[in-house]
Amino acid sequence: RHGLVESCNAYFSQLAMAMGPRPLIDAVSMFQIEVARPQSVDALRNTLPHAGYGQADVLASPIKMARVAAAIANDGVAVRPQWTVDAAHAQGDRFLATSDARRLASYMREAVTSGTGRAVAGNATPIAGKTGTAEVQGRPSHSWFVGFAPHGGSRRLAFAVLIEHAGYGGRAAAPVAGEIVDAARDLGLFTRK
Repeated sequence: RHGLVESCNAYFSQLAMAMGPRPLIDAVSMFQIEVARPQSVDALRNTLPHAGYGQADVLASPIKMARVAAAIANDGVAVRPQWTVDAAHAQGDRFLATSDARRLASYMREAVTSGTGRAVAGNATPIAGKTGTAEVQGRPSHSWFVGFAPHGGSRRLAFAVLIEHAGYGGRAAAPVAGEIVDAARDLGLFTRK
């Protein structure tokens, strides 16, 4: 919980090393996220501590990360990306157990209320999210914020904000995510909890 809320790279590095490369490859395969080149257990062993927190050879697009956030918001079921989702007809594949998804969702909410995503803590809609700062060799880091809103609501919007070379995720990408959530609420895509 604390590792996610505070966005602690060392925690995720140690977790990856303790679990080994296979669980990480299995977890990201549903979302077509690359964690090694080539995408194999043997190749991942070389960069596993850094891949555990999203660095090294990890390649993920905003839509792929939004799908991860959506799966957590959807009690662990990963749906295929669509511009709008009719919840009555949405089908997906089980990514996490419901209890695990709800636990992660609460940690993501805590990351906003008291962790690295505090820039959107005061938003009128409860946001759950995770900041990220992706290092780029020889350039400023990319700023990420991935999450969903409203936390605790039945109809949710998942998002992933990536701002290239903007630095720390909590400073640059999180406020943009707050603006997206505000716009979605104003358009009636969901109601405030």
